[in-house]
Amino acid sequence: MADQLTAAPPAEPTAAEWRAAMGGFPSGVTVVTSWRNGAPIGSTISAFTSVSLKPPLLLICLDLSNPYCGPIAKCGVFGVNILAHDGQDLAKRFAFAPEDKRFDGQAFRHVEGGAPRLDAASVFIDCAVHSISTAGDHLVVLGRGLRTDHRAPRAPLLHYRGAFAALASNG
Repeated sequence: MADQLTAAPPAEPTAAEWRAAMGGFPSGVTVVTSWRNGAPIGSTISAFTSVSLKPPLLLICLDLSNPYCGPIAKCGVFGVNILAHDGQDLAKRFAFAPEDKRFDGQAFRHVEGGAPRLDAASVFIDCAVHSISTAGDHLVVLGRGLRTDHRAPRAPLLHYRGAFAALASNG
């Protein structure tokens, strides 16, 4: 027992070890949208979670190298477009296509003062920036829900162990 008390703490996980561990937890796939100089912008993220019901708060995390960190903070609004199981191509487009091509051919709409809502999204949450902080290599954005649109919810697109996945059927 004494050896356990005096043993050195374990080494911090490497980035690869941490990524592998976090990859063991499935997450939904979203496209976060906003505006830059009046033009729509968007980026695929999976770091998204609900925070509070009253008031309605959610959290997104963006890598500090993401070029949309500044525009979201400046604009003050963002949208979370939750992708359905068939949204892999859309997720790839908003992750890898050149910034000025991501919205090419993508139908979207918005209400005055809100963020772009991708028509292909299964669920949409329009948010006002509530607070922003930095944690490690990410920008943490807390958003206050302004409105939701979930007229056609479908099974979500998931990300698990570095790949897209789907929910297993109950049948």
